[in-house]
Amino acid sequence: MNIAASMNKANRLERKDKHEDAASIYRDILAKFPRNTRAQAALNALQTDIQRDLNPTLEQQKTLADSFSAGNYAQVATTCAALLNHHRRSHFLWNTLGKCHLKSNNLDEAATCLNKACELNPKDPSTFAAMGEVHHAQGRPDNALALYNKALSLNADNLNALSNKANTLVGLGRLSEAEPLLKRAVDLEPENPLFLFNYSKILLKTGQMVQAKALLERATELAPDLASAQYNLAQLQSLDGEKEAAIVRFEAMLEETPGDDRIRADKLHAQAHLNDWNWLDEYQQARRQLGLTGKPCSPFASLTFEDNPDLLRLRIQAYANAALPNVEPARALSGEQQGADRPERLRIGYFSSDFHDHATIRLMAGLFEAHDQSRFDIIAYSYDKAPEDAMRARVRQAVTSFKDISQLSDAEATALAKQDSLDIAVDLKGFTGENRTPLFANRLASLHMSYLGFPATLGSTAIDYLIGDHVTCPSGSERYFEEHLLRLPHSYQVNDDKRALSGRQYTRKDCGLPDNGFVFCSFNSSYKITPVEFDIWMRLLDQVEDSVLWLLDCSETSKANLRKEAAKRGQNPDRLIFAPRVAQEDHLARQQAADLFLDTFVVNAHTTASDALWAGVPVLTLPGRQFASRVGASLVSAMGLPELIAKSAANYEARALELASDPDALASLRGKLQRNRTSTPLFDTKGFTRSLEQGFDMAYARYLQGLPPAHLEVSESTSADLYIPHAVPPVASHAQPHLAP
Repeated sequence: MNIAASMNKANRLERKDKHEDAASIYRDILAKFPRNTRAQAALNALQTDIQRDLNPTLEQQKTLADSFSAGNYAQVATTCAALLNHHRRSHFLWNTLGKCHLKSNNLDEAATCLNKACELNPKDPSTFAAMGEVHHAQGRPDNALALYNKALSLNADNLNALSNKANTLVGLGRLSEAEPLLKRAVDLEPENPLFLFNYSKILLKTGQMVQAKALLERATELAPDLASAQYNLAQLQSLDGEKEAAIVRFEAMLEETPGDDRIRADKLHAQAHLNDWNWLDEYQQARRQLGLTGKPCSPFASLTFEDNPDLLRLRIQAYANAALPNVEPARALSGEQQGADRPERLRIGYFSSDFHDHATIRLMAGLFEAHDQSRFDIIAYSYDKAPEDAMRARVRQAVTSFKDISQLSDAEATALAKQDSLDIAVDLKGFTGENRTPLFANRLASLHMSYLGFPATLGSTAIDYLIGDHVTCPSGSERYFEEHLLRLPHSYQVNDDKRALSGRQYTRKDCGLPDNGFVFCSFNSSYKITPVEFDIWMRLLDQVEDSVLWLLDCSETSKANLRKEAAKRGQNPDRLIFAPRVAQEDHLARQQAADLFLDTFVVNAHTTASDALWAGVPVLTLPGRQFASRVGASLVSAMGLPELIAKSAANYEARALELASDPDALASLRGKLQRNRTSTPLFDTKGFTRSLEQGFDMAYARYLQGLPPAHLEVSESTSADLYIPHAVPPVASHAQPHLAP
């Protein structure tokens, strides 16, 4: 061994801070020449430097760790940087400094520091977990997952790696993989509010509402300032019918963040459900900026606040920009593909979480059975968590293929739809509860359509067509929609002509109604009732002796508030009678005890209106401007009863009074309604299906020609050519006569 050459090499390594390599050379020299004092002195000095370079004192480390936990990231970073001048090889300092940069979103600096920490100690799981956070923040989820896996291979119970890997998987839609990780984190640290909150989010997404609510309640007890947990708990309380508790929670959050439009909109909507009409004044004060200058607010709540389709579109677009930020553009046909023949069977995919006993499928079940399967492949993509029931079995039997995608991630569901080579994908949910409308930001099919579930624009270029009609979407309304309109010749709303009424013959006594007198009814949800309609209804009770108003029992608070409002207007609150919720067949049957259905204005009765017409009860409606306020007119028009469409609020009131005061006129109207059930388009399921299929063909023909989507109209002549009179079960006569005063 050339001692001089070895010593020089070790010195060069020292200058490059490769201390361990230099020490190894000194040890080799001493192994062969143990009395070499020069090598021994160099090694002793180097070990002192190494020890000094490693870590600050334990007391300093504890002080820094405590300050980091308190959120003093800038201060800790400054101290770490200063200490590194003396402890250059301190894994603790590089690791802590990297985490400070991560918390401050200085991602490049964080990566540099954490890489150095990994080099100094490649067996510390916390460093790899932090590196995973950096890559996740940089939009590299696959790299992040690999780093979390490395951390967990070093320590299977590393809490940050468990939690953050799970959150990354949730972001990728891989819920089944994420759930056991967060459950493990909660088991290890059951009093950690952030873990409880993150676990609750997965349970919410997988339909485990009771368990999610319990976790949120505990998380908010442990960390009252955890705003996201407070918000989710308030939403759950509202959905569970605990509107009062939800409102208290929303109001507490608004005290902390008064500019949070999302919270304010949800609070106002909860108040509307309770018929606490104080929401109207608060809304007027906030309406100019609500959902436009702050956080986007719920599209469904937005369409209930006022009949202003221009404002509604702006609010929904703001929401859609956040919910569907990156929209995959439509795939245009190449020149050589244009002009191709229509496939023998167009592949239509319907996407919904309502393939069970739900209002949407009660309307649509007959449509699935009526589709022409010689010309269309019908695929139902179901992502709900409801148990199997008779309605789902009916849909399964009717469609070409029924696919449960509830356990698939968004990426997996998208891949499946693309593999199925859909020609048209139809979203039946829009921005209503339990939706997966963001799937449509991916190009699932050649054409995307929105139908039935959400009566407004979705505010995104992800949807090519919205299916409507000439009443809900009259000429000139195109500016209210981001989508192109596909107008059907009659009502846009499909109906199932096989729906059965209960065989029970309801008497007025059975329904809690008086034996005599006129029965006005409105079975709309409570949030649709505003002082505008209610004032008219109370004046009608004034003018029609012994009349009553029959409403749906939505909650004790709603009933109490409506009775209080009736008393304010000089009415006996007992003239408001509330119908408890019963099975759908029974609800249809008992409606025959009513004389006239009074529609609401900003949001009309939708399924509720067609229920009443199917049961033989006339529906008096007043069309507004937005889609949701014109549905009643669409339905009665398709029923051949234009005389039930009022021209103004005054005309609505006068027409109701006229029918309530003239038994012969009412009897004539009810007779016409009964006859028209079998001879007009509203309850012609097969005729509607042929019109819808014609619309699909028209839109797809444009696509095959290489043309972009455009506003399309299915002609009435086409529908008439396809129309065949159909048998409809008769409406039973009233169990006893209804006597007008």
